[in-house]
Amino acid sequence: MRRLVAALVLLAAASVADAGDSQLALWLGRSFDADETDIARLTYRWPLNGQNKSWWWPQQLQLGAGAWRVPDLDGPTHRYDVSLTPVWRRESGSGYLEGGIGLYLLSHTISNDANSLPTALEFGSHVGAGLSFAKASVGLAVQHISNAGIKHPNGGINFLLVTLSAPL
Repeated sequence: MRRLVAALVLLAAASVADAGDSQLALWLGRSFDADETDIARLTYRWPLNGQNKSWWWPQQLQLGAGAWRVPDLDGPTHRYDVSLTPVWRRESGSGYLEGGIGLYLLSHTISNDANSLPTALEFGSHVGAGLSFAKASVGLAVQHISNAGIKHPNGGINFLLVTLSAPL
């Protein structure tokens, strides 16, 4: 687990030098599976060299760190995550559509009446849309996080998120 976190940090650090149109964003959300589950995530995105690449090549790579408030049998508790997500984003006029599929590493597993994430390694996917203003943006996204059947039960969790981003 520590090696994966170290690799994510090194990957981000290596890309900062060529950041160009990098962005810092705040994602705030609530699970629509369980009202007591909230998340705040800080993300850093940098563009990938997508010139002369096919449509399937992601346009951005996102490194994230999140803090969760999750119900537990003994009351509310906290979980943390780090993530690495390739993002496909299409901008048109002042709007955008995007989607991403990535890896998430949780500080602890989650098991309660509403959700079950029985492994620390999880996969996350999101789709979102929003408005752009001079390289900054505001949007809404829906995210699903689960372990893709690595271990059962694979309940997963779904979030509705508000995203705010600004260029660096």
